[in-house]
Amino acid sequence: MLNKIGGFLYPRVFVNIIFNNTGLSVYVEKFKKSLSVESIEKKFSVTAIDSEIIDYIESFTKDTPYFYISILDYSTYQGAIPTCNGTEMQMFYDRSSSKELCYGEKWAFYTSKFDLDDIQREYRDLGLDFIFSPIVVLAKFFKDKIDNNFSMYILIQDSFITLSIFDHGQLLFAKHIDVEHSEKNELSLADEHVEEVRLDDDEDTSIDLEDVDIDDALDDLDGFGDIEDLDSIEEIDEFSDVNEDDNEEFELGGEREFSSVSEESFNEDYQRFLNIQEIVKRYYEDERYERKFVESVYIADSIGLNEDLKSYLEEEMFLNVYIRKIQIGEIMSELVQEELK
Repeated sequence: MLNKIGGFLYPRVFVNIIFNNTGLSVYVEKFKKSLSVESIEKKFSVTAIDSEIIDYIESFTKDTPYFYISILDYSTYQGAIPTCNGTEMQMFYDRSSSKELCYGEKWAFYTSKFDLDDIQREYRDLGLDFIFSPIVVLAKFFKDKIDNNFSMYILIQDSFITLSIFDHGQLLFAKHIDVEHSEKNELSLADEHVEEVRLDDDEDTSIDLEDVDIDDALDDLDGFGDIEDLDSIEEIDEFSDVNEDDNEEFELGGEREFSSVSEESFNEDYQRFLNIQEIVKRYYEDERYERKFVESVYIADSIGLNEDLKSYLEEEMFLNVYIRKIQIGEIMSELVQEELK
């Protein structure tokens, strides 16, 4: 009862920290009586917590006891797998050095225990309430699509790419990479812990589409949490479907307007394309996964992508590409509210 009364007397403040290799951003959302009354994002050029960031956050939290601080997991060694079975999990990553959670008892996401300890140590002066996996953020953002389609889903950040493939709510495959520190043949440290499917040097490295269930794919086309107990993430709210008349949320083909881009941006988009291409190639080659031919990709754009990445994916990989802008901090706030219910 006291908590409910306090919730009316004091605002609730959600502080969300998103890290990249060149800095971090802090997204703050304030609620009064369950209504969002203020949201603001500030970018910092430092990659470690300092007094300026702490002072900034405390300027929002000092007047209320109801504040929650979250961070998006930026560990290199993290991912998701298409099972919650303990025996099967060991096929995909080293469970002895990882922490995993099941998502709706359908699939699991994991991260390094050592990286979790490092994150909590680095932010101990500030205090963290939640650490969220970017794959969970992606799953929430595209929930209605994931539940009703077979497609690939990608979260694009300045320094990271999170890619997943879902078939009507069931995860088939996922990878999370640090773009600046990844190499073509080392897309995930998780692969060092399991026997990987590799091709001999003299073997044809092209994708054998006979191994891909194209018929199923065409049929389908028709139609981390609390740090203390790390409760599993439950099913979460949907956003509206995309239809032929809705071209503002999602952009297909040449319908989106783009400004002129620099050579640096061009190169960045091409590198993102190469990373995505290599990840998908691994999906098709790896017998540990249920391989189905992907024709559509939904991209959550947190950085303001240029037209080039769309073009590469469409012209080189023959994908139908849909893009929707994402405010990661806002999605994290929604995840926190789900956890608090």
